[in-house]
Amino acid sequence: MKDEIGRNDLFPCGSGKKYKKCCQEKTPSSLPTYSWMEKDGVHSFIPDTPPSSEQLDNMTKVYQKNIRNSPIWDEMIKQYGKEKAEKLLKEFRVKIE
Repeated sequence: MKDEIGRNDLFPCGSGKKYKKCCQEKTPSSLPTYSWMEKDGVHSFIPDTPPSSEQLDNMTKVYQKNIRNSPIWDEMIKQYGKEKAEKLLKEFRVKIE
């Protein structure tokens, strides 16, 4: 399966139209998003305007909260202790590249 959608490919939105006649001209927020995992973390492609710094901060808070509520957090505390785990958690940030 190829990762990119060509202009002449049927678009997976279910319209039955080719990308160039369907979603290519739609607003970016209506296009699909993609996420994948690599050694340096989780990456996402979200076709839209970049978020503001306030939105990035809010996304970071949610991300850190999700880490705290996951088995990763318990493992971090077990391996590094609570104080160091708290410091490490602050490094878990959402960023735009």
